[in-house]
Amino acid sequence: MKYIMSIMLALAALNVSADEIFPAGCKAIIVKDEAVKLEAAKPVIVMIHNLSSGDLWITHPVAEPSASAGWSSKLQANNWSALALSDKTFELNCIESKPGHEQQVPCAGVLAACQWDMKSMPQGASGTYWAGEDMAISALTAHIAGRGFEVPDASQ
Repeated sequence: MKYIMSIMLALAALNVSADEIFPAGCKAIIVKDEAVKLEAAKPVIVMIHNLSSGDLWITHPVAEPSASAGWSSKLQANNWSALALSDKTFELNCIESKPGHEQQVPCAGVLAACQWDMKSMPQGASGTYWAGEDMAISALTAHIAGRGFEVPDASQ
């Protein structure tokens, strides 16, 4: 019975992912494991979508947590966040958030991600950071455009 339930959940996750629609010009990133492993040879903006029915915390594992505060970001069901990525590699984990209970879950099936290449970081910006967090896609694209990121036209 457990085996059948696992297969049904896996198929449900595949169906959700198959229906994902990314913003125009945003190239899909394969999310297939416990964590999302991001790689970029040049600066990109990574769009992250919560496909689950509940809240998630998106975290970045660090060796010294006190030296790198601010990587945990709440992402409500069906909302999006944007990560400005200048590092060559970067890893994100998914924490399922329910009242009184949090646990790490595989990002595969609960997150979708895509990336836009950037010609350069916005004026005065550097490093990897959250460019916008926990918004509807239309609000997020407007927000990051207002912060100086070049967002492709939806008609492209």
